[in-house]
Amino acid sequence: MRLRPVVTLAVALLALLRSVNAWAWQEAHQTGDSARITVEPNGSARVRHDLRWHVVRGPLRSIDLANVDPAAVLDPNVPISTEDGRELSAHAARRDDRTVRITIDEPRQVMRGNFTFDVEWRTDLVSSRTLVREGGTWRLVVSAPVATDGFDAARTLLDLPEAPEAPVPILADTGAVDETAVQTCQREAGRDVLELVRPHVARGESVTWTVRIDPRALRALTDPRLHPSIEGTAFQEHDRVREASTWAAILVLALAFGLLVAHKTRAFVAACAERGAAARGLLPLPHGMRAPIAGLALAAGVWLQMVGEPAIGALLIAAATLATALRAPSAKPVARGPGRWVNLDAEEAFRTTPPGGHWLDIGSRQGRFAAMAVGLAVVGAGLTAKRFDPVGHWLVLIDAVPLAALLLTGRASQLPPHGARSAFPWFARAFRRMSAMSSLRVAPLARVRASGSPPDELRLSVLPRIAMPGLVSVEVGVAWSSTPVGWVATPEVLARVLEGSAAATKLTQSRPEARLLPGRRADERVERLLPRSPSMASAVALARQLADAMTDRRATLPRTPWTAPERRAASVGGIVIDAAA
Repeated sequence: MRLRPVVTLAVALLALLRSVNAWAWQEAHQTGDSARITVEPNGSARVRHDLRWHVVRGPLRSIDLANVDPAAVLDPNVPISTEDGRELSAHAARRDDRTVRITIDEPRQVMRGNFTFDVEWRTDLVSSRTLVREGGTWRLVVSAPVATDGFDAARTLLDLPEAPEAPVPILADTGAVDETAVQTCQREAGRDVLELVRPHVARGESVTWTVRIDPRALRALTDPRLHPSIEGTAFQEHDRVREASTWAAILVLALAFGLLVAHKTRAFVAACAERGAAARGLLPLPHGMRAPIAGLALAAGVWLQMVGEPAIGALLIAAATLATALRAPSAKPVARGPGRWVNLDAEEAFRTTPPGGHWLDIGSRQGRFAAMAVGLAVVGAGLTAKRFDPVGHWLVLIDAVPLAALLLTGRASQLPPHGARSAFPWFARAFRRMSAMSSLRVAPLARVRASGSPPDELRLSVLPRIAMPGLVSVEVGVAWSSTPVGWVATPEVLARVLEGSAAATKLTQSRPEARLLPGRRADERVERLLPRSPSMASAVALARQLADAMTDRRATLPRTPWTAPERRAASVGGIVIDAAA
């Protein structure tokens, strides 16, 4: 019976302990952050954050700020403002290198309502690496502490000394102006105040802004990592010399590249005129305008990259590339006059060598050497530029694109074929390969318009050692076709036979789908065959196969030449007399 009071007392104690846990429940949320960064002419900055918190249930004892600059010097006193006008106090201290804890002096005063914490610290922008050099301008990166909860309208005021160029927010990756940023710039007497607003900040996010500023805003900053002081006559004189040198280099670049484009254009126009074609640029501009446009666009693009406008500079580099590039020339087929086919010996047919080509054509030997020299120069310039600018090597690579257009367009392969000379290397290799086959007789065959004139077409005549009756020849040639980027040679094999001969019958039996066309003579018929692939090896294999099919199997050549005395038989009075007897 005495057990019931004990159980009742235990249940009462449990209920009391449960209610104590309920009284200890707390809830608070961050509702906003307004930052003001005041930058002094010497590069030091005073950072002030007004952190707004809403306490649902207190007491709130402390809050932690993450992502605070380790080199920042904290102000230990943190005033707290309440919505009813009271002033409370707290103090700030570091927990680790990047975390600051704000401890409230009287937590019982922060039980419920809205509170604003005024946190301040000072920092050196250069030592903390938040202010760096970028070309002819400086880049400043400012970051707020990590948001404990999501909130709207995070304001950042960047207060800078007055400068000729106003500060602008940029994209951290490309350096282009951030057109999506909500910004307002107030240029007051002696100060430039840039206001930036982030519409919403997510939980765990740090509001970060990248701003391009004019170096003349921090005139008292003498750190050699950025820029020496611009005060003083000596520095001004040095700046004038550097500016004059820069402009001279830009003008030399424009003139040199314009002359190269003009030289390449004149050579390509002359080569097209020789082939009866019309040269064309990628841009529909007169040839006299392409060179100055290309030179000025390249020089202006490089200059804009140097002054911190890489996006606009890249557009001008693209314009220079388009003005430099040449298209395949337009050519109309010209009817050939009468001519005749003649056999040539190998020494006469292949004694001349094709022209070496232009030194700005990468398809020629001189052009390949020029391309190697340009590549080495670009690599050296890129490595040098990277020492002064982290993205300098990429800018050099972009600036070299017009040089690639100069070497890769306007090539000899884009010109219409020039008689037999265009296919000379192909026929020389094919002749050497087929001459090594003992079962074939190979001879160059050329078409000439008149005696002593250069040939306008070249072929190879291929015959078996013992040809089937009616076989005129097997000819290997090339047919030229136009493409959007130039002319392409396609090998072909022609089988010439006499109508009604054994060779014609063999050809139609082995190839029922063969279509015989009229040849050079009235009794001649021709079939055109294409190799499986447009290569020299495939054409040689097809010619050898066709010649083997046209070999007369009824007679064979002796394995060894005849060395016995000549034998003749004569009939005298009906009696056969052996002359060798």
